Amino acid sequence: MNNWGARIGYIAAAFLLVLVMPACSSDRGKGSSGDEPPANEGSKHEPADPIAALMPISKSEGILAQRGFSIGPIATDGRFLFWEAAAGDEDQDVVLLRRDLQTGAVRTVAHGIFRAFGLATTPGGVIYATRSGASAELAVIDPGGSHRSVLSRSLAAPFDARGDMVAWAEADALSHRVIVRNMRTGRQFVAMNARRCRGARCYRIDRVTVADDGVVFDLGSVGQGYSSLIVRRRWNAAKPSFAKVVNDPQPDLVRSATGALYYQLRRGWVEWNFDEDQPRGTPLRGARPWLLAAEGGRRLVLTGPTCGTKVAVRLRDGRTAPVPAPSSSPASPTKFGPLCRQLMGYAWTGDRLFLAWSITPKISIEAHDDVGISGIITTTRLP
Repeated sequence: MNNWGARIGYIAAAFLLVLVMPACSSDRGKGSSGDEPPANEGSKHEPADPIAALMPISKSEGILAQRGFSIGPIATDGRFLFWEAAAGDEDQDVVLLRRDLQTGAVRTVAHGIFRAFGLATTPGGVIYATRSGASAELAVIDPGGSHRSVLSRSLAAPFDARGDMVAWAEADALSHRVIVRNMRTGRQFVAMNARRCRGARCYRIDRVTVADDGVVFDLGSVGQGYSSLIVRRRWNAAKPSFAKVVNDPQPDLVRSATGALYYQLRRGWVEWNFDEDQPRGTPLRGARPWLLAAEGGRRLVLTGPTCGTKVAVRLRDGRTAPVPAPSSSPASPTKFGPLCRQLMGYAWTGDRLFLAWSITPKISIEAHDDVGISGIITTTRLP
């Protein structure tokens, strides 16, 4: 499972559209709780009604199901659950929705979403990306959807947030940089600002993650014959630290509370915590299970075949606890034959885990069609 094709296929199964990452019948009746959604932010097509597409669902089945939409990525601040929803038609608008986890009320928060860059929450706001011509913008909006501001107009890679801190990458023709902002105080600093090419060596930033003690990102090698780099910078450090990643043009960085956690070709999973001077290998050598995140001594992993992905948690004591996965959703068709389940996103807060799944008839996937697609969000308490 260390070959490149298997690795890419497994990543695609994890996040089909984030190449990486929440209703019952009364929800549909409540709609947007009387609030008007904000103006469409750049969509050229009249969107399908995502709230009308919500289906009745029991608590044992999950949080919500949505017919005709792919759901994910998702995020939560504990009070609200946010998710991005895309209709099967690629020309349709992609919307950001919010569910009040206390009342069940659902409303549309924003339009024109660019799903590939992720979704995150900070105190008082939800952060997401939108399309702006050929570029991407990073925006933040309050949970009610009434006040929106732009953080960046040249977003270059998936971003991340933890607590008050959000970090993202920007790029232009000559340089790239990583910016960190404290959303509570408004203060921000540049974690790295460098030319994209240093002589014959050129790099790109593939992903940014935020740990408890600092920011982590990668510099993937654009050409051959030189190493990629993992970069980390403590909040109070004067400059970043670098670790070489040989023979891998795109080390896969995943979210970790303690520092850098990434997959390196022919080496497996590598950890570089902020309290360690050098990166170290982990017992996980192959692409299965595929790590999704590490929090509080627990690791979230993806298992199962491409069309039947499952999630499990590796606990502090070494045990692995499987997480229930849906076999279908209330919005799934019943006459299209076997269904394909793929993970589309997760949101992890404390001991509560939310998972977004895409449920599609296999025959539709084989035909490269979205007929019968639906999304479902489930939740579980972790041990």
